Amino acid sequence: MTDAIVWLNEPGGAERRIGGKGGSLARLSGLGFPVPQGFVVAAEAYEAFAAAHDLASLTAPLADLEERTPMAAIREALAPVADRLEAASIDGASRAAIADAVAELEGRAGADATFAVRSSSVNEDSAGSSFAGLYESYLNLRGEDAIVGAVLDCYRCLWQERAVQYRTFRGIDHASEAMAVVVMEVVRARSSGVAFTKNPMTGATDEVLINASWGLGEAVVSGYVTPDSFIVGPGGEVRERAISEKHEQVRLTDGGTERAPVAPELVSRPSISDAEVQEVVDTAHAVQREYGQPVDIEFAYDDSGTMFLLQARPITT
Repeated sequence: MTDAIVWLNEPGGAERRIGGKGGSLARLSGLGFPVPQGFVVAAEAYEAFAAAHDLASLTAPLADLEERTPMAAIREALAPVADRLEAASIDGASRAAIADAVAELEGRAGADATFAVRSSSVNEDSAGSSFAGLYESYLNLRGEDAIVGAVLDCYRCLWQERAVQYRTFRGIDHASEAMAVVVMEVVRARSSGVAFTKNPMTGATDEVLINASWGLGEAVVSGYVTPDSFIVGPGGEVRERAISEKHEQVRLTDGGTERAPVAPELVSRPSISDAEVQEVVDTAHAVQREYGQPVDIEFAYDDSGTMFLLQARPITT
């Protein structure tokens, strides 16, 4: 089962079954982009888990769901799956492989590091289906037990009602779906955000739109704050700049995250500097060149002003 562990900086790792998010991060890490260190538990481990718990027979009726099936009917169809998953566990071989990888990552990252466990399904972050916000991430974890438990939770979220509804609506075969899981070092973010190389508001492909705020990116992607907004033209000129009042942030806390107030002196200050705006634009353009199409990226800056690339994917329509 050690073959199911793929390190993000491992040559050729992006070609293996490590899901959309994992594949993108491995590809970008291999190209030298500033991706936090980590590994992926490949889909083979999930498939061993699914076989051990006979999920194929329990999920087969989902093939009969139709595009507009009501959520109540989806919930009813998933009840046997939820019952099976509630008491499920990861097999010994997979757990041992994950534990060995966790120990190695802890050695690389140092005693103060904490880790994120992020869902990376095999159909996720494709050009046709992003699955944005449907699968779970778990932040600021330490130790084998917490990380293995979060991997198991990622397996469970593959069969959440909203995920099944989305796959049904998109016409994605449930039986073809499998879950890989990214385990990576957490960035202790001073500020975070997202950038689009195709302006989602206007469709302009000669602009980069950046949204950023203090703390972790969840505040931006979940809509907890009105973020700072920058629209940057092809020559690097900032065409529009809107600095909002950001009274709240998401920050790390023991074993997870919390919503917390922003220090008064930071509320009206830009969350990223002009130089950082340009660095984000340059990074987004570099990723776009590698993908050959418009992309959106998620980024974070730590207290030292170092930028990290946390995710990249093609922009879906």
